[in-house]
Amino acid sequence: MLRRRRRPRRFPIAGFVKEGDPMSEIATLKSALRASIGAAGPTGTYDDATYAEIIRLINALAERTPMPRPIDAQSAVTGPWRSTFAQFGPRHTAGKPVAHENKLNLLTFARFPERPVRVLAIEQEIHHASGDYNNVHFVESIDGALQTQLIVFGRYRIEADNPKRYIVDFHRIAFSPQGAVTPEHIRRSFDLPEDQAMSVELKPPRLSSDVVFCDADMRINFGSMGGIYVMDRVAHGGHSVAFP
Repeated sequence: MLRRRRRPRRFPIAGFVKEGDPMSEIATLKSALRASIGAAGPTGTYDDATYAEIIRLINALAERTPMPRPIDAQSAVTGPWRSTFAQFGPRHTAGKPVAHENKLNLLTFARFPERPVRVLAIEQEIHHASGDYNNVHFVESIDGALQTQLIVFGRYRIEADNPKRYIVDFHRIAFSPQGAVTPEHIRRSFDLPEDQAMSVELKPPRLSSDVVFCDADMRINFGSMGGIYVMDRVAHGGHSVAFP
């Protein structure tokens, strides 16, 4: 008698609803979203049809999140995540995480002077044990001569009546000189005053971000200022927080 071969059991990460077969609807949507995000033009922006498809796929995944209550699975959100798509409110900013020119004062809540800066990448480091919620900007001087990190340090909390919302208080922002890069190199490369401190305290408005989709390797957040963020999990020990 022939017997049907039994499928191996799958054990989901704690806090996740089982996704099922690898070629499930969620996996298909994620693959399509990554492909659409990768279809950015040379300047990092999208034509209207591609942009509309990105938003459609983001909303479809949000409706099917394997983690409906992040408050109950904070350890699964812990880790370093790299931004692959970000819309910082206005439509025209959709391509910014790839590589874009910005102003230092805009990245630092006006705590550093208005100087041009090029953002190469953005990562977010969250740790449930410490409550850290930090944004790591990989930046370089406009002439390309110096690369360093600019880190916005925050702490988060989640309230029971809104289990997806991470309420964040950003409290400090700092350049992170590493290796042969010194504070003097940073001041000179970004045309900062000689007495410019590398770390300054912050008192920005309280912000929040809703984790509307999260699984083992992708996270989607909707920000309180209208931002939309898609992130992929990355594997390293952390730049602002120590991960195992």
